[in-house]
Amino acid sequence: MTPSHPKRLLVIATIASLIPRGVAFTSCRHYNAASTDGSANKLSMFAIDTSLSSHRDHQRQFTSDLDTSLEWLAKERQDSDDNYPIDWMDAHIIASSQSTPTTDNEEETLRVPLYPLTAVYTPHSGENHTLVNTEPRNVQMASDLVAGKWGDRSLFCVTLRARDTNRLASVGTLMRLIDTEDRSISGARTWPGDILPTLNRVVVTCQAVGIVDIVNVENGHNLTESEYRIANVRLRSFTNEATKGKTEEMDTITNQIVTDYQKVRSTYINSQSLASNELPKFARKAVHELPDLTTLNDELDYWKLVDTWQVLCNTIRQAKQTQLQGVINEISVQVAMEAKGPLELPVKRRNLPENVQKQLEEMEQSAAADYVELGMEPILDFQEILSMNESLDRVRKLAAMIKRERARLEAKESLIRAFLTELE
Repeated sequence: MTPSHPKRLLVIATIASLIPRGVAFTSCRHYNAASTDGSANKLSMFAIDTSLSSHRDHQRQFTSDLDTSLEWLAKERQDSDDNYPIDWMDAHIIASSQSTPTTDNEEETLRVPLYPLTAVYTPHSGENHTLVNTEPRNVQMASDLVAGKWGDRSLFCVTLRARDTNRLASVGTLMRLIDTEDRSISGARTWPGDILPTLNRVVVTCQAVGIVDIVNVENGHNLTESEYRIANVRLRSFTNEATKGKTEEMDTITNQIVTDYQKVRSTYINSQSLASNELPKFARKAVHELPDLTTLNDELDYWKLVDTWQVLCNTIRQAKQTQLQGVINEISVQVAMEAKGPLELPVKRRNLPENVQKQLEEMEQSAAADYVELGMEPILDFQEILSMNESLDRVRKLAAMIKRERARLEAKESLIRAFLTELE
């Protein structure tokens, strides 16, 4: 397919207009190590401030940056699934027995720093993750880990924080600190020349080493600016047992996962495919680096594939963020330039006419709803996998995710072929 061919450009435009919600492709970019400081990542924007109006009702609302760490969204899924695995807890409440198996072995419980994030990290992939810490409590946590306050292993627990309720997922990921780098910024000045306070910034390299049930949080209330939470966690057992051959069902599912993944991968790396050509250049380069997969023999293979699939999901989210933000920026600047008086930068959402603010928010909500329906979000689906107790359930979940994306891509490619046939 040659993008410059006018008839084929017409075909692509026509198909894009016909694809219903939940099937339309997203564009966007990814960073595998998301979020820092327990707050959601925000797109950094030139000349635009896209903060939502303070009066907005956040219940059952999507976020402008397509963050899906939302308890209300998880609750919707739970209502349609009696076995939905994610369980939430308040920071000071003991986790429910649903997600915390009982045990008489107190030695299995670890006392570690707790790092709530609006991101999910899966274990056993062998990949390193980067967390950029600027909040005083997280900088202090990093310093204490480096100083050996928490033992030679330098372990801490990352868990998903719901952006809408601030509650925590009761299953988290045990992380091991590998390295730190001080990237504090000092001596910066304002435009008039005033010296700004030093921005403490510590970059932490770490590795996800296990799954834990959070038994309780010791200090969830009245924390000072430099105090971080401490949790008692129970490490789930992990054995590198073969996933293939255990049962006929497991063998069938793992074979299907490999087949579906290879199809998805080949579609994305094919420069002539619609999926590839709809991605921005930076995202296209990222998906071209998706690793090949020929077998899925054991738990380690499984978790590596989970990590790879999360990378793809993050790539698509970042691409869609870029696409959405470009439209928001264009409208905001255009409206601001048409207003009387000098153009003030950055353009602030609250200074735009109310009807324009409403239009932008409706665009964000619609785009976020479309994105969630694609089934390629990198947070709740992976928290589900993390929270499941049985290997077979985790394999089934991943299989369903990959199968859905294959079906979506094949449906779009079939539409293209149908339209091209009509044009010949």
